[in-house]
Amino acid sequence: MQRLLVTVSTVVAIALFAPLSKVEAQSNTKPVVAPPSRTINLTAEQSFIIKEIVLKDMNVSKAQADAPESIGVPVPASVELHDMTPALAENVPQAKSHKFYLTAHAIVIVSVSDRRVADVIKLGDARK
Repeated sequence: MQRLLVTVSTVVAIALFAPLSKVEAQSNTKPVVAPPSRTINLTAEQSFIIKEIVLKDMNVSKAQADAPESIGVPVPASVELHDMTPALAENVPQAKSHKFYLTAHAIVIVSVSDRRVADVIKLGDARK
């Protein structure tokens, strides 16, 4: 009788926990993919300096409307990249090895080594 009780309780335990395993294995959630990280880390002050110099001191034309503004995205060869000025390089030393282009909404910093978007400085209301 005890052996039967142990066997019955084992079967009940298996029956109770087996469906949970199947539910977990059948999850339809997609794996979380981390967003691409910036390859240049600018402080708020450095971003402000870049905005000031690019928008006030440089006469830079805007890139085509479909130019990317997302970090990690490759920049097409059709987008003209501009060099950092000596003033930019002096004030923001880590940016001197990068180039940039201007869109209607942002200044896009590009890594020269792989021609990918390294950072995006949003323009906000100051540009309107």
